[in-house]
Amino acid sequence: MTPQQVTDLRDFVALLEERGELRRIAVETDPHLEIAAITDRVCKGAARRRALLFEKVRGHSGPVLTNLFGSSRRAAWAVGLEEPDRLRLRLAEELARHPGGSAAERFCRLLAEPAWQPRASLDGPCRESEAAVPDLRRLPALHCWPGDGGRFLTQPLVFTRDPDTGQGNCGMYRVQVFGRNQATVRWRPGSGAARHQAAWQQRGEPMPVAIALGGDPAAIYAASAPLPEGADELALVGLLRNRPLAMAPCRTSELQVPAAAEFVIEGLVQPGQSRLEGPFGNHRGCYDAAAPAPLLQVTALSHRHNPLFPATVAGPPPMESACLAQLSERLLLALLQADFPAIVDLHMPPATIFHGVTLLAVRCEKEGEVAELARALWQRQPFNRSRLLLFFDEQTEVRDAEACFWRAVNRLDVKRDLLRDGDRLAIDATRLPGKPLVVDSRVNTLLERRWSEYGLDP
Repeated sequence: MTPQQVTDLRDFVALLEERGELRRIAVETDPHLEIAAITDRVCKGAARRRALLFEKVRGHSGPVLTNLFGSSRRAAWAVGLEEPDRLRLRLAEELARHPGGSAAERFCRLLAEPAWQPRASLDGPCRESEAAVPDLRRLPALHCWPGDGGRFLTQPLVFTRDPDTGQGNCGMYRVQVFGRNQATVRWRPGSGAARHQAAWQQRGEPMPVAIALGGDPAAIYAASAPLPEGADELALVGLLRNRPLAMAPCRTSELQVPAAAEFVIEGLVQPGQSRLEGPFGNHRGCYDAAAPAPLLQVTALSHRHNPLFPATVAGPPPMESACLAQLSERLLLALLQADFPAIVDLHMPPATIFHGVTLLAVRCEKEGEVAELARALWQRQPFNRSRLLLFFDEQTEVRDAEACFWRAVNRLDVKRDLLRDGDRLAIDATRLPGKPLVVDSRVNTLLERRWSEYGLDP
């Protein structure tokens, strides 16, 4: 099987197992803290960083999957590619077919092509088993950290739609489950789901919500990707797969969900109803405080036969989220290079949680060009949330974050190279303060010829 042949989570698991990237854990494990702690240790390198399939989950009949995307190769395989930079190259080729306008406009026109639109089907595997009475207690949702407020769905695809335009949204927002038929959904202010909720609330009507777990791993990525405003996440899946994503209708609303999803939860968010959500252990290594979040009253629950339950664990890096972020770097780079040809490469170090710090290799020749580029980046997502932008010359390997930080700090001219914008900072590290240190070429040649004679390990 190749990555492009993957159609759902089961195909992806088969691909990982075929390529030696899956570890089955046969002993019984507990979804309360134990599974998350094992996953965290594997992500930190205590064992080979493979995807994990927990076959016997205490109190539940089905298995749990974690760390599916926990390497740059696996993240690329999830979207049908062999390595992450193929995403940048593919998007650059596709954007070239849509000249005119900004990269965001061109990207949206690309995703609007009929070939990539999701395909409606009458039914799907996600409906193979339906609960007469929905009960969220049947889900092996993880309690990840001791101070968490309860059990969370950490890799959900949340579907909503605008009541006026019918425009849909698919986002990844954390979900806390409460008892048999209640959950909270923490969507970010300004997100598509938040705007949809505001529109339904203005009408005084309940908002339909559907939550899918599993399905095509490319959809899991697309739901979390930093796409331009107006870009269709499901059309991106079609583009990545070179085929439309099959969608099945919900039973209790007009929403549609991926037909190959492992679980589907349906429900309604009533106007003005909320419930205290959290605390929740986050990527910064601390807890998000408990706070009110929209309350979902569950109306239906269905799943495939012998369903797989996908989950991720949030916590200090390295975690699998950093590997998905590498894919997003490549997507963002394709869009940035279409608007700013001076940008050669970029890297968002995992330790800075994706958008906290951005390292950029640029080809700038004019005085003030770096400052102009920094101001332009601060006007667009996700760079408007970057606390620090670091600019280097085009030869710099920005993925070597340690060397980049050394260079920026030790070669900085504070009066010349700093640009501040409120609580955001940019550093121009493209210039050298003096002649660079370079090993003599004749000595390099000598070393290459005699290296084995020195008795040093390779």
